[in-house]
Amino acid sequence: MIWSYRAVKNPIARRKWLYFISILIIFVFGYGIYRILMGENAIRVALLLTIFSLFIFLYAIIALGKPRYYFFDEDRIVYKPFKTKLSDINGYKVYEGDLVIRLNKKGIFGVKTLYFERLEDLREVERLLRRKVR
Repeated sequence: MIWSYRAVKNPIARRKWLYFISILIIFVFGYGIYRILMGENAIRVALLLTIFSLFIFLYAIIALGKPRYYFFDEDRIVYKPFKTKLSDINGYKVYEGDLVIRLNKKGIFGVKTLYFERLEDLREVERLLRRKVR
């Protein structure tokens, strides 16, 4: 089974990306203020911050709208570049309101959260997980 989601359609994924973008903007603007306080030309710093802001907003639009794909391989869940074996999953929790399934798994690498755009996809994956995860 293959399904996709876009972060703009999933409330949890959207919040995660917006936090990341906000922290990046706060860090860079803080650095810009630091450079102005250290005596750098304010016009030059403002121009650089403006150009950076445009690139960050473009990145945010692309990151929020880009479709991301998950699929079940024989005994794995794959979300490029991460793979999680179904045998490593101890359990899972389904959050239908947030369109998310959180996996309890061994190890630190791999797929830990499954995001969805549609409730039908979430229910179908839940049925597959119920059959394959013991």
